[in-house]
Amino acid sequence: MFEIPPLPNQLVLAVPFTIIIFLIRFILQAAFRKTGPKIPPGPPGSDHAKYLQTDRWNVFKAWNEKYGNVASFYTGPQLNVLLGTMEGAIDLLEKAGETFSSRPDFVMGAKASPAAKPMQDNESAVLIKDLFENKAEDGILDRKHKILRRHMASTMFQLAYGRRVTSMEDPLVMEHDEVEEFSLTPLRKPLQWFSWEPERRRDTNTRLYMTVLNDVKKRMEEGTQVPCTTQWALERQKELGFDDLELSYALSSPWAAGIGTVSTAIEIAILAILHYPEAYAKVNEEMDRVVGRDRMPTFEDQKNLPYLEAFIKETMRWRLVTPTVIAHSSIQDYTYKGMFIPKDTAIYPNGTMMMRDPAVFPDGNAFKPERFLNVTDPRLQTYKFGVFGFGRRICPGMYVALQSLYIAMARMLWAFEVLPVIENGKPYIPDADDFSYGLVSYPAALKYRLVARSEKHKEIAMREAELAEERMAGLPGSY
Repeated sequence: MFEIPPLPNQLVLAVPFTIIIFLIRFILQAAFRKTGPKIPPGPPGSDHAKYLQTDRWNVFKAWNEKYGNVASFYTGPQLNVLLGTMEGAIDLLEKAGETFSSRPDFVMGAKASPAAKPMQDNESAVLIKDLFENKAEDGILDRKHKILRRHMASTMFQLAYGRRVTSMEDPLVMEHDEVEEFSLTPLRKPLQWFSWEPERRRDTNTRLYMTVLNDVKKRMEEGTQVPCTTQWALERQKELGFDDLELSYALSSPWAAGIGTVSTAIEIAILAILHYPEAYAKVNEEMDRVVGRDRMPTFEDQKNLPYLEAFIKETMRWRLVTPTVIAHSSIQDYTYKGMFIPKDTAIYPNGTMMMRDPAVFPDGNAFKPERFLNVTDPRLQTYKFGVFGFGRRICPGMYVALQSLYIAMARMLWAFEVLPVIENGKPYIPDADDFSYGLVSYPAALKYRLVARSEKHKEIAMREAELAEERMAGLPGSY
């Protein structure tokens, strides 16, 4: 008969000891809340992690609405603070940035962005060709069509590795999609208890990341490598203090983040177009007046397309790609408006609340690009898209991402009419609040049609794509 073996003595002793430690922590934490300095208010209890397994963004929103614009919660022993207004984020994360992040100002993103423009110019031209050639029947597109993600993956891979993604079945893109899909399943937490799953994923990632790193090394030795981030890092590897494996993972972070952020922002813009056709009509009028119908828009046109710029800013505000912005950590005790924030507190800017802060964005649920035109409010004059973070922890890829978003959106809206799908004889308008939440939040039921604005638009776009592919002909493609 099968018998359960006795537990080792060390484990028998460890279990009650662990329980005692947990109880002591619970008692001290409760006492601190009652008698210690006043931390920001929050939900009762000492561990709120169970509320964050699914739909955490709405939980955060509810906590800020109930407990105030500066609220707190615990995940185990970790104290976390939620900031629900732009004022709080600016006060703590920018004006008091030295306290809430030890990271120095990162200027590489702004300096590197001009070098990315030729890649973004070429890849956006190919994107338009792909949209003409790879649409489903009747021009209907939805998230199952990976054209937008292939475009962004190829742009980011050129920056990172000096290579293109020419296939939507590229193993690195497929791995990115697998991680994104896994982040959406309610069973992701229980599945992590099965050691084979994270081990399998780690082995796959390591193999892929090391392959692209070694490919760059090989081309550097052969003298055929084009300038890219990986080449720059390999030339300074000793100075950076990374071994090959650490470097391969560090270099994967920007493209892994960039693929989902920009492609999803385009999908949100399309959702806005379907709900607010009057704003879309103003974009088209400006595009025809400034660019005309005889050429595609370029980066040089950007300064003359203020309504498109405002449309993109409003897209990033109206529905956030990442509802909770990059976290910060306090490196020393701090008191804000009479509330005590201890050292090592995690600070979460609640983007969903901030982008609807009535003091900054009146009628925040409505899509109004005009709020970013001719602004006098200094908070909007220096608006940095809250989705990218604040202060010293602002995303260093922000400038590159915004360039990619501008050129892709400008050329899509120049080349195509964006129209609703017809279902049962009626236009289908997706629910503006139906989003799926994972690594990014995206419109769950988005479907739309793209129709060429004219045959001339299509001819010009296809010719530009052919020239772009000629310029990129020497780059390695998908594996």
